[in-house]
Amino acid sequence: MPLQKSPFFLFISLILAPGAYADTETPRPCLTNLPKQEACGASSGADNRPASQYSQLDWFPYAPGTAPGICSGRYIEPANISSDEDTDILDQPIIINAEQGSSSLGQGTKLEGSVDIAQGNRRLQSESATYDQVTGQLELNGGASYREPGLLLRGETAVANTNTLETTLTGAQYVMHERQIRGDVERITRRQDESILIENGSYTVCPPGDEAWKLQASEIILDKSSGFGLAKHAALRVADVPILYLPYFYFPIDDQRHTGFLYPSISMSNDDGASISTPYYLNLSPQMDDTIVPHYIEKRGFLLENEFRYMNQYTHNTLTTAFLPNDNLEDRDRWLFSFVQPGRWTDKLTSEINYIHVSDNDYLDDLSTLADIDGDSHLSRIGRVTYTEELWQADFLLQGYQTVDEDTDRPYQRLPELTFNGDTDNNERIMNAALIAQATNFYRNNSGFTGIERANGGRLHLEPEIYANFVKPWGYIKPSAKLWYSNYNLTDADDFDSNPSTSVPILSIDSGLVFERNTEFVGTTYKQTLEPRLYALYVPYEEQSGIPDFDTTEYNFNYQSLFRENRYSGYDHIGDTQQVSLGLTTRLFSDLGRETLSASIGQAYFYSDRKVTLDDDESNYSNGDSSDIATAINWRANKRLDLSIDANFDHSAFRNTENNLSLRYRADENRIFNMNYRYAEGIREQSTFGFMWPVDKNWSTLGVWQYDWFNKNDVDLAFGVEYESCCWQTRVIVRNWLKDDDDKDTALYVQFVLKGLGNLGSNGGSSLLEKITGFKQRDDNNETF
Repeated sequence: MPLQKSPFFLFISLILAPGAYADTETPRPCLTNLPKQEACGASSGADNRPASQYSQLDWFPYAPGTAPGICSGRYIEPANISSDEDTDILDQPIIINAEQGSSSLGQGTKLEGSVDIAQGNRRLQSESATYDQVTGQLELNGGASYREPGLLLRGETAVANTNTLETTLTGAQYVMHERQIRGDVERITRRQDESILIENGSYTVCPPGDEAWKLQASEIILDKSSGFGLAKHAALRVADVPILYLPYFYFPIDDQRHTGFLYPSISMSNDDGASISTPYYLNLSPQMDDTIVPHYIEKRGFLLENEFRYMNQYTHNTLTTAFLPNDNLEDRDRWLFSFVQPGRWTDKLTSEINYIHVSDNDYLDDLSTLADIDGDSHLSRIGRVTYTEELWQADFLLQGYQTVDEDTDRPYQRLPELTFNGDTDNNERIMNAALIAQATNFYRNNSGFTGIERANGGRLHLEPEIYANFVKPWGYIKPSAKLWYSNYNLTDADDFDSNPSTSVPILSIDSGLVFERNTEFVGTTYKQTLEPRLYALYVPYEEQSGIPDFDTTEYNFNYQSLFRENRYSGYDHIGDTQQVSLGLTTRLFSDLGRETLSASIGQAYFYSDRKVTLDDDESNYSNGDSSDIATAINWRANKRLDLSIDANFDHSAFRNTENNLSLRYRADENRIFNMNYRYAEGIREQSTFGFMWPVDKNWSTLGVWQYDWFNKNDVDLAFGVEYESCCWQTRVIVRNWLKDDDDKDTALYVQFVLKGLGNLGSNGGSSLLEKITGFKQRDDNNETF
């Protein structure tokens, strides 16, 4: 009997190829409204790719020498089947192709030879099939496949239902293209809710034919809508050897955030022994999450840490807490509290809160933390509100510290500080005015201090300025006149004046010329500039011995110091000087306008002794008639190589007094080399080397060496090897480092990543690896360790 339409507007077209009933095999014709598939002798989107024995799984290997990474190929699905996206798939017609077909009352429709059944963007193929139009039941035999966007199932037999969209295959393989997931199963079902149910099957992201690792389970559910997989009674097999039994295991199958256990972190060191942490992540909402980290440390006890994060349209909030009761090594409770909140309330109004407190000075040396902490000697606590207009800015600040280095003086807290900065310069006016106004209340516990160092109190600083900008393409001149005024109201000043003040005029002229020419270097044409600079500065001497050092330190001398009006930071002391500074800079610019090289040299010439010092010791007066010669070189050879050098020379003694050198080479994210060298005569000499370099396609080495030449001691020494394949990665690092002046520790970090499942191992070497500039960015980009 002829085929009939179903009540669901089902349309079935049975196309019998010419000669279909003959004994000889005839190719099946393709419908014009369907893309050509394998059955039509073509693979859409992959015509120019090499053939593969796994092409039936949509696996296409890269041609030799063309692989963009370490994987030999990837899964590429054919072009999507044409469908009406505005119409529910159940309301779209079913189109059937077969070489032969027959229909009988009560027995449905039998199809033979290259059966192809399409409905919307779904497709079923087999050698033979039966179809019941009443129930929508399809049974496929002789090798069956099911395809929808992002999913391919291939098996021996299949059962499908056109009314529920549920499809089950036996003796099957499956591929999820976007995440490069595959597996072998006894039975697999694409369920009505679009999740995948796997019975007695495997899960891996390794290429076909590679069994480096897989998750073998009695049941696996892959839910694309939630982005999670669930395995029951699972065994993690590495090289087909079971290494871990997982009775109930959640794992992500996309890049979204999900509630569940994160992968454990494992490490071992001399001080702590073995330690393991098992983080649990709570995805509370798109704007809120929480991470609970139970951490067992063999020699110390049980540490519990928690990180709560919340964001809204105005603020990002992070609250971190940690508690270790009765540390076995220290015989005391250890804890940490941290709260960080940057805020942007309007385009003009911003805020910042950053508070950190630890139980003891050694907490951060002994215990790891989720908190992002800046500072080794002092933990800064800040509360700030800033309002910004085009020509002025107001800032309210509360700042305190916790000093965790017993050998360092306690800094002053600012409780509070109000700052106003205004400047009429809008790049159009020649004559301009500016004002800095700041009122601060300074406080610290003054026990153990004597003299003026005991002082606490308030400071008012005013700095009005009038200046001019005469700027042309060939040069500039900027004369300036300002007044430095600081007034104090001190307590605990002992025998010093409780209301000292400083009032000093500052006169300066900054000027420069710019000469240009085209030049050629190593066959490349550059635009070269020659930029002489003249800076004259007059600051008269005023006695400042009764002024406390609330926020003042002396700047390190470098090329920029030649053109700085004050050799001290902060607003307590203004350094007297009568000087002229000469500088010369040359730059090279590529034809794209990128600065390739800048080299500067300069020196300051003094016409009087500099008498203002921070320690008020006359023997420390600066009485030379010139400064050291300061040089600065920045070379950006290309996108891979950067070199910067700051060096100072004492021309009278013909010796080098200070060097800072930084060399960074980054050919790509796997080829990194950094070198830093710092030298200050009689103070420090330290170097740091860091590298990440591949041995071959899969193996890499990495290392850090930080050495204190002044004290002849290794500060940090580490070496590691890393192996990475398409579906797994491992890293082993041995590290020996100086925790404080007398205490060294040795640790072994082993990290292991099963791509598609996450990482197993220790992230304890992360602070070490950050010393290799660019390394953290590499790991973040690759979503590995």
